[in-house]
Amino acid sequence: MQYISDPGLISTEYAQNGLRQEIDAYKNRRITNDLYTRSLIGPLFYMIASGLTISLADYFQGRIWLLLIPGFIFLLLWWQRYIHTPPEPGADKNEYQRWKKQQWRLIHLGALIWSGIATMTACIELRTNNAVIVTMITTIAFSTAASHSFAMHPMQARLCIIEFVLPSTLVYLFYAVDLRAIGVTICIYFVYLMMNLYGNAKEYRKQIDTEVMLIQSRADLAQLSLTDALTGLPNRRSYEATWNHIWRIAARKNDVLGLLIIDLDFFKKVNDQFGHLAGDACLKHFAQILRQQIRRDSDVVARIGGEEFVAILPGITIELAYTVAEKLRRVLEEMPCEIATQKIYLTASIGVGIADWGRDKIPADTFHRVDKACYQAKNEGRNFVKCA
Repeated sequence: MQYISDPGLISTEYAQNGLRQEIDAYKNRRITNDLYTRSLIGPLFYMIASGLTISLADYFQGRIWLLLIPGFIFLLLWWQRYIHTPPEPGADKNEYQRWKKQQWRLIHLGALIWSGIATMTACIELRTNNAVIVTMITTIAFSTAASHSFAMHPMQARLCIIEFVLPSTLVYLFYAVDLRAIGVTICIYFVYLMMNLYGNAKEYRKQIDTEVMLIQSRADLAQLSLTDALTGLPNRRSYEATWNHIWRIAARKNDVLGLLIIDLDFFKKVNDQFGHLAGDACLKHFAQILRQQIRRDSDVVARIGGEEFVAILPGITIELAYTVAEKLRRVLEEMPCEIATQKIYLTASIGVGIADWGRDKIPADTFHRVDKACYQAKNEGRNFVKCA
């Protein structure tokens, strides 16, 4: 049964599940889009850095045509990242996971290619010159960018930083003796980056959590605006939106649509005799009975007035609707509201009807016919079910 409803027609349980799914979908979209946009520019910087390195390296003087090779590779890598767009909104979790795996393959590939260029340059030059300085500075810059840009996936970001730093640093430390000071410096900076990445990841999670809290808050406000605070049932505003929606769908399909209008008998006397707190307890008691008796997933119950309730019963005939109403009336009559040692017996007058597509032109027409039957039930002695 649907305890809270809007034009989307979802129950409280389903609404919570839907909200969780919405939050999960938001996180997937946000993280995926961040990963896509932040990784897109990388290959272009790799291309610029490799061009500077080759043009400045002594070994490559006279072989400037070699610029075409990394230029073409990084341009192709950029194109692969560009066309690898995130999944469309509404994609399932598995599709997002597949996308992330492929995107990280492209990111790691770029890091390894650049690392190969930096390592090869160190092996060839073996001394401090402009080309080595360029590769050192750009390697530091790329690894720093990875620690900031990829904080949404800290483990992958750590691996990316290691791919940037480790190969060339090993050459600086153990192969090119004149570059050992650079290697030591990069090692110190590597430790800093790993510590910095932890803080960046924590800050990114905090930002996502804040945005999720805003989504939750908006959903809670929407829930409150559609829910009766006392009984937890949908309120009149929620009922009207739901009834209009269900009625029009049923009318288009020419489906059977049942409606119960329930009015608790002599409820003012309950308040006068036992007090308003007892009256509130009785309303909650009846709401619980209503939930127990009308519990199909397609059914909707709501409190639309002080002691007036409705039940929308899609796909149910007038005979079945009458049976449901009669059972509800009988259960309420036999099950008093117990407050401490006191028992308060309640009864209800119930109007029953189904939409008549020959007579009812708008949702209000069906409601008014059934509401009239409810008043007839009261006039005929109360604690009675009357069909429209």
